[in-house]
Amino acid sequence: MTDTTRELLATIAEQVRNLNTKLDETRVDLKESEEKSDKSRGHMHNRIDGVQKEIHDLRLETSGQASALEGLKASVSDVQKVTDDVKAMRQQAQGAGTLGHWLIKIGIAVLAVAGWLVSAYTYLTGKPPP
Repeated sequence: MTDTTRELLATIAEQVRNLNTKLDETRVDLKESEEKSDKSRGHMHNRIDGVQKEIHDLRLETSGQASALEGLKASVSDVQKVTDDVKAMRQQAQGAGTLGHWLIKIGIAVLAVAGWLVSAYTYLTGKPPP
């Protein structure tokens, strides 16, 4: 072998060693990247599991509130019935009050007419009514 061939082979061998070194570094980098990705995916799965648990809890809470809301609707309908009854009684009381006022006015008028008749009878006959 000639010197140039040996130099060429030495250069090629050096380049192959450099390539092997770079390949080893790339493998290490890929392995580190893969480990980071695994950790990141693990964290992401944990977060997704947490979100799923929150959604499940919210669904349970919402279903509980729905049943409570049904009970509240029943209570409100009962209260509405009572309110309607109170309104009806108030209108009846207002009507009774109006009727009472008219009865008092009619009573006063009847007494006035009776008093007028008694005084007219007494005036005309000169003696009180029997």
